[in-house]
Amino acid sequence: MKSFNPLREILTHLKYLQELGYSEVPKDYFSFPLLYRKTSETSDFGFEELLKRIKSCTSCDLHRIRKQVVIDPNFNNKSLMLIGEYPDREEDFSGEPFSGAIKETLQKMLLSIGLKKEDFYCSLVVKCKPPAGRLPEDEEITTCKNYIFQEIKVLKPKLILALGNLPVKIFYDEPLSLSSVRGSPFRYRNSMIIFTYHPNYMLKNPAVKRAIWEDLKTFKRLYEEIFG
Repeated sequence: MKSFNPLREILTHLKYLQELGYSEVPKDYFSFPLLYRKTSETSDFGFEELLKRIKSCTSCDLHRIRKQVVIDPNFNNKSLMLIGEYPDREEDFSGEPFSGAIKETLQKMLLSIGLKKEDFYCSLVVKCKPPAGRLPEDEEITTCKNYIFQEIKVLKPKLILALGNLPVKIFYDEPLSLSSVRGSPFRYRNSMIIFTYHPNYMLKNPAVKRAIWEDLKTFKRLYEEIFG
């Protein structure tokens, strides 16, 4: 029978937190069902297992009111990833990220650089819709962002296009504005991330169209450098 080594277990969990992007141990770390597992359960697993864990997640109160978890089931070894913020009513109903009215706007953005939504694995920082149109709370973001890190670990995308403020919040340790980091390539693990404005924000603020276009051109340049 294998002996239990507390120090080894602690070091294993700390290393796992580091891989997820943490620089500090969260105060509610041991309440995260995804994180607090035996060593044998923190080994690599496939997308189907991750999908099952996300769909059955009850780590925050949003699971009590959601219609369904919003997640892209079309993994298919895609090398591009799209990260948004949180579901709206249409996404909560369909279960698909970037569905409904916003899909057409997003598709036009991507087609402008010769790509389309179907080329990407699509994900959201928060995967359950907050009630009454409110923004996700910090606890909800902190809990759910671990799934994004796991998705990246499993998918290993070469390029990520991140839309809106929430992706900036989870990838940077310090509080930074989207306007200060947009368009500048950011490396996470083996992926390059380009941050830009969300299509919904563009529809309300047409003045950012030029900035989005510049960011998309940067994304396309990186795409051509990586994929030829």
